Amino acid sequence: MMNKKIIELLKEKPIIIPKILLQNYKKLKISEEELLVIAVIMSYGNKVMYDPELFAGDIDLDKKIIMKCISSLCDKSIASLVIEKRNQRAYEYITLDSLYDKLFNIVADNNVEEEIDTSVFSIFESELGRTLSPMEYEKIKEWVGSNSQELIVLALREAVLNGVNNLNYIDKILDSWKKKGYKTKHDVMNDKEKYKAKREKVEVYETDWLNSDE
Repeated sequence: MMNKKIIELLKEKPIIIPKILLQNYKKLKISEEELLVIAVIMSYGNKVMYDPELFAGDIDLDKKIIMKCISSLCDKSIASLVIEKRNQRAYEYITLDSLYDKLFNIVADNNVEEEIDTSVFSIFESELGRTLSPMEYEKIKEWVGSNSQELIVLALREAVLNGVNNLNYIDKILDSWKKKGYKTKHDVMNDKEKYKAKREKVEVYETDWLNSDE
């Protein structure tokens, strides 16, 4: 009979921690104790009644430690405490919406990094003649999120042609093209051709043919 009870306990629904949380909890500045508390809250659902004593019954942590962990998680905007009124009574709940938002952003950022053709970084280092700094890597990733790689490389070569090798100058070029609605290399080159033709036309009109030696 005792063996059967123990086996039934072992068969109880396990507490599951999402893999993405296990891989990134340190990045979110979540301690191991706080991770255990999050896991227990998750086992009850996304929004549960704030009941540290109930949570303490599921893991080997004192109720006061659990309360401290929840307070810390709220301070870090990982969890939130909300009060709902029903039948003239106030009920306090804890939710993990903020945590899921943070995990979503981590997944989204990872997907952007996977989609970036890493050759763009090699092109920059080759054209600039130096190794990129971590901040420059992040800046280029930011550009890739809102510009075509073709346009980014074109702006880089435009800067190098003008003798400038810093990313702030390239950022200004990209911003200027964005305001003009350029999305491809063709858009930029087409505008350059129009500008060149207009300039040549003005030069022809300004020539003093009467006093010209030719």
